[in-house]
Amino acid sequence: MVKSGCENCDNCALCCKGWDIELSKEDIRSLAALGYILGDFLETKPQPRMKAVGKERDCIFLDKESRCVLEKRHGHSAKPHTCRHYPRMNAERIKEKDYYFYEYAGRTLSRDVLVKMLERLKNAGEDELFEVLLFQLEKLRKHRGSYIDAFNYDDRRRHSELSKAFAARRLKKLARSRVRGDDTVDFGKIAMRRKFDTARFIETLQEKLRKGEGINPNLPDMLLAYLFAIKNAEPRDAKALAAYFFEWNAKRF
Repeated sequence: MVKSGCENCDNCALCCKGWDIELSKEDIRSLAALGYILGDFLETKPQPRMKAVGKERDCIFLDKESRCVLEKRHGHSAKPHTCRHYPRMNAERIKEKDYYFYEYAGRTLSRDVLVKMLERLKNAGEDELFEVLLFQLEKLRKHRGSYIDAFNYDDRRRHSELSKAFAARRLKKLARSRVRGDDTVDFGKIAMRRKFDTARFIETLQEKLRKGEGINPNLPDMLLAYLFAIKNAEPRDAKALAAYFFEWNAKRF
């Protein structure tokens, strides 16, 4: 809601109640850096946003005097991007602040986590791609919080062989359910067998992630199914296969 005269704030707190204040990756990181616990201020469904409380759904940082706690304690620059620019919010400027997130196993991921995970795939052999991604996704599944970003994602964590076995069984079942019969037929139609250029494919995917070009929010599940299909359908021409992935991404989910 926008009230006439909002350009000169009189602390009426109208903009701090009754609506979802979406948070960008940068907003979340800034609040975490100030010492605020993610679970105290962050809601992740249906998209990352500020937690609201009470019947009027007040922003969690609104005090009894209708003042913003963030501004009182840390200054105007500590407020989320939307709050700083309200009511004059430029859609393109907001887009630049990275409001695009990904989903996996009930967790919300920043794109930086996926880019970091993809680095692991660069050094994997063609026949190991599915397993390497599978074990990384199991780490996400075991993550305690509902929001995972570069600052709270530990890619050094290891799991036991028994844990890996359970992960493989569960995620292979998931992958099978996501690969349709006509998808495997399409893979089989790709002629001119060549070695699949894993590094180049991952670099292209990383670049698209950074730019936000046509990569779906449930990319982890989709990529898992894709790598499962590659493993079981004998990959062919690398360029055609990569092109098929991005086309599949656009139409499948």
